[in-house]
Amino acid sequence: MPAMADEQRRLAAVERRCDVAPVPDPELLEAAIAVERDQAFWRTEFAWLLRHPAVGAMGGALPAPLAVGSLAGEHALRFPAVSGDVAWLGERCVPVVARRLAPLLAQGAEVGLDLSVLERGVRERMAQREQMRLVVGGFAAHLPAALERFGIVPRGLAFSVSADHPGIGELLRLRSCAALGRPRVALRVPDALMLALRRPDGRGEGDWPGDPLRLWQGLTSLAYHDAGVHLVFQHTTRPACALAGHERGDAVLPASLFEARAETAWPALRLALDELGAASPAAALQELRRLLAAGLRLADNLVDQLDWTSPELAQDALVNRRLALHVTGIGDLVDRWGLDPAAFPSASLAMRWLGMVRRLLLRESNALARQRGPFPGLALRDIESTLSRSLGDEHARRLLRRAGLRHRHLLVLSPYALLPRRAARRPLPAYLNLLPVLRWADTVATCGDGVARALPVAVFRRLLRTTWAVARNRP
Repeated sequence: MPAMADEQRRLAAVERRCDVAPVPDPELLEAAIAVERDQAFWRTEFAWLLRHPAVGAMGGALPAPLAVGSLAGEHALRFPAVSGDVAWLGERCVPVVARRLAPLLAQGAEVGLDLSVLERGVRERMAQREQMRLVVGGFAAHLPAALERFGIVPRGLAFSVSADHPGIGELLRLRSCAALGRPRVALRVPDALMLALRRPDGRGEGDWPGDPLRLWQGLTSLAYHDAGVHLVFQHTTRPACALAGHERGDAVLPASLFEARAETAWPALRLALDELGAASPAAALQELRRLLAAGLRLADNLVDQLDWTSPELAQDALVNRRLALHVTGIGDLVDRWGLDPAAFPSASLAMRWLGMVRRLLLRESNALARQRGPFPGLALRDIESTLSRSLGDEHARRLLRRAGLRHRHLLVLSPYALLPRRAARRPLPAYLNLLPVLRWADTVATCGDGVARALPVAVFRRLLRTTWAVARNRP
């Protein structure tokens, strides 16, 4: 009975906040309704959405209120392809890149710079380590000087590199550089390494030089013991729209922690399922539908109006209309409903719920595409022309009307969203039974990995390997 009374009080508090609390960012609300015909209706819907505790910005341990700056707060870059000329690399190239990073960091953006390109064209591992040493030393020397004119110490800088790069040890030295805000490091784990781990002799679906198990244990130990080191799987981002082609990621978004193409725009927001006001799965359905419909429309209204940190991001936002909707709080929601995560019915219910979230997003994106047109990067006229030759004009148009989406990407899931952040009702390894829900994600991220350090290291490794297997075998 006391638990039921606490739940009722919590639900009442959510209702009061959504009805009477001030809108966190009035500027964002006005920008969102400016493009709507029925502004009175959508003012009410968007104000309710922005007040709702389940909706927030990415970054930080808990959802922060959405704001204009937070939606466009990530920037992924690649270090330029360079020759092995030591003098040119250390004395000219790094200062130019540092001057590019400084104004982005001064705007408060989270900036990720990928250094994997340093291994290209260099056969000797010693030469690769030397290149990384030059770049690391160059950034430690030149980036603080470039930031002096802005008077800041960056807080959102991250570097990424392929997890098999021999210069990782040099890169990790930047973790202790206070002048750069102790930047985080994301290690991009290649599929070839995960495939090699499938067999004890290290021979999977392709040869792997060296000992894959030793490398894997070293990588996971780094990520487990240092909260600023993250493991990111390669090739886990796919388009939500079945008509769109796949893109090869070559950088890492620093807050969302998933692989993406450099210089692409990803408005990011978080939907915390454990903050839904309803007390049961059936009662939460209406609330969830309303949140997803309003959230997707608000993001679509804003994507052209956001103050992106570069012209390249602004152009990509216009052409591809990507959205990174991070759904979190799954483990806490399972606990709140009194379900046992180790039981098959609980995993089945979670699968149905996340499948429904994906279907609702696709339906709302398709509805917006019918009203406003699909994202321009889809090149729908070219596809229609090709299909018309075999299916006929009318049939081709009907097919594309059903399959076209307004957004290239939509749903992001992280395995760490399955672990409760509040006091867990079951041992944490039991929540790994929920990992199959990742099959519904357009993108599998690894943000929120701080909670994983409550797991034994062996279970942490099992979580990562299962995550990769589910992501690789998504339908």
